[in-house]
Amino acid sequence: MDLKDELDFITAKAKQLTDTGIRKADEVLSISKLKLRCVQLDTMIKAKYTELGRTMYGMVKNDSSDADRIAQAVMEIDQLYKKMAQYNARIEMMRKIVTCPVCGTKNKFSNTYCTSCMHKLVLTDEEPDDYAYAPNEAENE
Repeated sequence: MDLKDELDFITAKAKQLTDTGIRKADEVLSISKLKLRCVQLDTMIKAKYTELGRTMYGMVKNDSSDADRIAQAVMEIDQLYKKMAQYNARIEMMRKIVTCPVCGTKNKFSNTYCTSCMHKLVLTDEEPDDYAYAPNEAENE
């Protein structure tokens, strides 16, 4: 192996390491954005609960009923929870984690059985049908 071959080999390895580092940094950034979006959604959910509580308080105090307003608030809260679950599912996929459907323990994708309850894990590389993620979504909303 002459000097040129050695330099080519070193250059190829350095490029490979750089590409891996960039890919990992992008992955960490994407996970951080999703976590930030979950925190924002949690804040929105708390605000919706506060609004729902005020509505209920007003209804009891005034001895009135506004079932449509309550149903709307509950529906909005449920939608926010669903969106948060989608973000968390994406984070787990990116981290290569699978959650046991029986006990809720988080396991590595490489595990065949849950480390806690020994339930056989169903592994999939596919995203859930109701999951629609756009990388810049956290920035746009």
